[in-house]
Amino acid sequence: MKKTILVDDHIKLRDALDKDAKVYVEIPFDEELLKMYGSEMNANKEKSLDKAMLFINEIKSNPYEWAIEYKGKFVGQVRLTIDDKNKKAKFAIGIFNPQCWNKGIGTKVSNEVLKFGFSELRLHRIYVKVLAYNKRAIKSYEKVGFKIEGEEREGAYINGKYETDIHMGILKSEYEELNGEL
Repeated sequence: MKKTILVDDHIKLRDALDKDAKVYVEIPFDEELLKMYGSEMNANKEKSLDKAMLFINEIKSNPYEWAIEYKGKFVGQVRLTIDDKNKKAKFAIGIFNPQCWNKGIGTKVSNEVLKFGFSELRLHRIYVKVLAYNKRAIKSYEKVGFKIEGEEREGAYINGKYETDIHMGILKSEYEELNGEL
């Protein structure tokens, strides 16, 4: 059974539920969100319940991927993709409900997942790749201690244009320096 993580009084990380697919389908695609994900999908495209269930089942199948619940509603997901040999993980987060942006949810969730990764999984390093134009995500990652380590110039071809990816990472020792010993 996947561990549930209480972030605060309003935010919980939990396993996905079948009923989350319906919640996901009810929130239309957002043009800004699709751009931040680097998706070429049309924001006017309808979401399907079948594809939403694939998304939900993907969350369920990864032991280190959680549904983000805010005030009792499914609003996004967060994941660590583990590389056991090197004691590191790739981090990813997405809040698909635009009404939940700019509330500090992503920053709080990121911090809690970093804490879990370093204390429970005993990781040495956690890293993330983010599109250079996604300034809000970069700022959030920096708030929890990620440092810019480099860039992959024009490494992503999106909507007929090459975009740059920013590589960011945080070490366990850096996390502990910011937050105290784990």
